[in-house]
Amino acid sequence: MSLKQIILSPETLAQLYTSPVIDTQSTEKPNPVKEQTDTIKYLGSNKKNISILVRAADAPFLNDKLFNFLAGILNACRLNMADVALINILSANNAGYTAINNITNPEKTILFDVSAQDISLPLQFPHFQVQRFNNVMYLSAPSLNVIETDKAIKAQLWASLKQLFQL
Repeated sequence: MSLKQIILSPETLAQLYTSPVIDTQSTEKPNPVKEQTDTIKYLGSNKKNISILVRAADAPFLNDKLFNFLAGILNACRLNMADVALINILSANNAGYTAINNITNPEKTILFDVSAQDISLPLQFPHFQVQRFNNVMYLSAPSLNVIETDKAIKAQLWASLKQLFQL
């Protein structure tokens, strides 16, 4: 078997790439999957208090293809999986934004294919508009599948991410 034929799960990739390739400041190892008592699981170490909510029926968090795409988005924003908490709302037992925020304590939350109503957020805002509510900056976007295949939507997302992260 050649090395090109090895397939790694998103969880394994997150464990391998939890920090920059060369990290001269930290010797601690993050715990990539955290499970809380109210059964909200997230992938990542949430070091920068950034929650990413997705809707993925075919994987615990994201399938390999979309996980790699998300990792590329994070990299473009100078972030990695150690900086965020990735939550699949389909496995979060219908948790609302308050339960999610109590666990992840986000400063920023990105919603991919998750509406404000899906998490009982008491406001509505269009895709790609950065919206502040209760000291959290929210950004709503279409699914990662849609973004990956449409250059115009990618450009809109990038413009919003630059605003959200002040890039």
